[in-house]
Amino acid sequence: MLTNKQKFWTLVLLCLGYFIDFYDLTIMSVSYPDVIRELFGITDMTQIQQTYLMISSFQTAGVFIGAITFGIIGDKFGRANAIKYSIFIYSLSTIAAIFTHSLPLFIVLRVIAYAGLATEFSTSTVLIVEMFSNKNAARGTALLYSVGVLGGMCAIFVGILSWKMMFICGGVGGLIIFIGRRFIKEPEIKAKISGDNARLISLVTNKQNVVNLLKLFLVLVPYFATITTMFIMPNYIVKTISVSDATKSLLIGFFIGNIISSLISSLFFKHKKLFLYVSLLVFIILSLMFNYVGEQYILLYFIGVGLIGGGYPIVQAQLNAHLFDPSVRNTANNVVYALGRLSSIGFNALITTWIIKPEVFLTYSKIMFVIVFVVAVVAIKLIRAKPVV
Repeated sequence: MLTNKQKFWTLVLLCLGYFIDFYDLTIMSVSYPDVIRELFGITDMTQIQQTYLMISSFQTAGVFIGAITFGIIGDKFGRANAIKYSIFIYSLSTIAAIFTHSLPLFIVLRVIAYAGLATEFSTSTVLIVEMFSNKNAARGTALLYSVGVLGGMCAIFVGILSWKMMFICGGVGGLIIFIGRRFIKEPEIKAKISGDNARLISLVTNKQNVVNLLKLFLVLVPYFATITTMFIMPNYIVKTISVSDATKSLLIGFFIGNIISSLISSLFFKHKKLFLYVSLLVFIILSLMFNYVGEQYILLYFIGVGLIGGGYPIVQAQLNAHLFDPSVRNTANNVVYALGRLSSIGFNALITTWIIKPEVFLTYSKIMFVIVFVVAVVAIKLIRAKPVV
């Protein structure tokens, strides 16, 4: 049985790992023009954006590969083992990426890095749900996401120094967390079950499991639609300030909204669906009005947009824990989140064609927002959660 002290330090180490996850997601968003310009000699801004979207798509593929791999490892050999070695892989590949000027090799290293980060949120959420009572698990996941958001904010300020320093800090920080995670113990519930192959295979052969995976994935799609498209929105808002400055305001506002949403989500623990519905309502209203926002309100606007990015995936992950057996729970949680991130490849492909003509992005993105909103609402309506075990 885990002591309260062991649970506390496990939570701290999980939060620090997600801090690194969010940190790395942000350093590419903040520094990609400098990274691509310095490493590969690309200077045209449109080509830089297209190269970034291509790298982002490959990174997302890495997330999918890592989520499946470490999800299975977590169910077969323990959540602690999965969360321990995944960040070690991330750290080594992130540091190595600094020293290459080959775009294909850089992409390979980023795929490996994101495969390592893929399991941070999903496996951490499973560990928290299995270690704590329902009430404390809600608070723990809110804390996990909030600390992750702080990692993103940290990346913005570290980026003032240089993108290389950002990569080094992420890699070294990951190695330190890897050392600390050697002392993480498995929760009691995992010690009592074994993730045998038959049970894991049932995740894709059992009709109810497949349906639950699909519903949870569709619930997540608006979140990934938001974080994929929001970086294009400043192009329709700014008049006198640079897009670069607007992007920093975007990220700060989005992260503040994330923290607010994370804290609110823990207060709605008994009303998960209500929280998701309210979040989606905020999402659709703000998504349809981005081109009407004055640049002086850009920070406030993205605080609002950030409300879809904090508590929303937290509550979705908690629903996941209520829908799947402990023997496949970690794999299921990772698969759902990986599918969500994989949807970013589709969004990136669409955006790459839409941004060529500003009016095309303006029209088609709003149609996309309406579609994913309707689909998510229907999916939430169809979810039938059961008590967690």
